[in-house]
Amino acid sequence: MSKAVLSPPGSIVPLLGNEAIARGAIEAGLDVAAAYPGTPSTEIGETLAEAARELGFHFEWATNEKVASEVAIGAAWSGLRAMCFMKHVGVNVAADALFTLTYAGTTGGLVVVSADDPHAHSSQNEQDNRHYAVAMGLPMLEPSTPQEAKDLVYRAFDLSERYALPFLVRSTTRISHTRAPVRLGEIRERRGKGKFKPPEPDRYVQVGAIARKHHRELLEKLSRIEGELAPELVEIRGGSGELGIITSGVAYTYVLEAARAMGLDVPILKLTMTNPLPAERIGEFLRGLKRVLIVEELDPYLEERVKAIAKDRAPNVEILGKAQGLL
Repeated sequence: MSKAVLSPPGSIVPLLGNEAIARGAIEAGLDVAAAYPGTPSTEIGETLAEAARELGFHFEWATNEKVASEVAIGAAWSGLRAMCFMKHVGVNVAADALFTLTYAGTTGGLVVVSADDPHAHSSQNEQDNRHYAVAMGLPMLEPSTPQEAKDLVYRAFDLSERYALPFLVRSTTRISHTRAPVRLGEIRERRGKGKFKPPEPDRYVQVGAIARKHHRELLEKLSRIEGELAPELVEIRGGSGELGIITSGVAYTYVLEAARAMGLDVPILKLTMTNPLPAERIGEFLRGLKRVLIVEELDPYLEERVKAIAKDRAPNVEILGKAQGLL
C-alpha cells in the first residue's frame, strides 16, 4: 500500500485507481470489506488489508468471490457499510448471491466493485460486466479517472443506503492501474458494530410470491434512480456542429485527448451512470444532431441501448460505433 493513501484530508497525492477506490471506501466509513484476489482488482485488497490494521475495520481475503460477496452482504444486512470487489470473471462466481441480493435489497451501504480487463492484460477473457448490471438490476457507476473512482465509491455508499440497493462501481484496467493526483477527503466515523434486524419478516426470503413482489420493488427503484440521479451523473460538454459523441468511463478521457489532438469542438455526452441509462437526457442530447459516435471499450453496450432510445426520441439520428467497424 502506498502510505499516501492514509494522508490527511485535503492532501493531493498520486494514487493508483485501485488505491483511490480503497480510499473512497475508507472515507465513506467502511466497516467490512472482503475479496478474492484477482488482477486488475488486487491492489484494492492489498491497500485495505494494510489500512485495516491501522484504522480497525474488518478486512478479509475470502475463499472465493461468492464467499466474499456473502460476507459483505451479511455485514450490510446488519446495518454496516460493506464492500466486496473482484476482477470481472470473479462476478461469475459471485453471481448466484448478487442476482438475489438486488431483490432483497440492503440496509447498510453495500458497494460491489468489478474490475474489468479490456485487452485481457491479465485475464482469460475480455468479459464485459456491464451486461451483468442490467441482468441483476444493479445500478452501475463508471469512473473515468482515479479521482472519480474515489469520489464515486464514496458516493455509492450513500446512494446504496438511500435506495436500499447495492451499487456496482465498474472499473477497467486503465483506471485501476493508472496513477494520478487524487484530492483526499475527510474520513467518516465507522459504525463498528452491526445488528441484524430485517426491515420486514420476508425481506430476505426470496421464494415464489415474495420474490415477485420484490422484483416489482426493484424495478420501481431503478425507475426512481434513473429519474433522480440523471441530472447529477450526466455531463454534457458543449460544442457545435451536427456530430456528437456519447461515451463513459476511461473512454471519455480518450475522447477528450483525441478531440484536442484533432482540433474538434463537438458536443460530448459523458455517462457516469450506465445502468439504468438516463434515457430522457440521452434523447435530449440526440435531438438537433445528425450523427452520434458511441465510444466505448469492449461490447457495443451503450451503442445498442442508445439506438433503442433514439428509435423513439430521435429516429433520424445516425448512431455510429462498433457495429459499423469504426472502433
